[in-house]
Amino acid sequence: MRLKHWFLGLVASVAMLVAATGIYPASWLTWYQPEVPAELRK
Repeated sequence: MRLKHWFLGLVASVAMLVAATGIYPASWLTWYQPEVPAELRK
């Protein structure tokens, strides 16, 4: 049960980080470059 709570906390933290950093934080990675429209790339 403790592991499940830890995992849910981790997922929530990652989701908040993604929301705080912008629409495509994965584009920071060199091996994955998603296509982002120019108007969203500000």
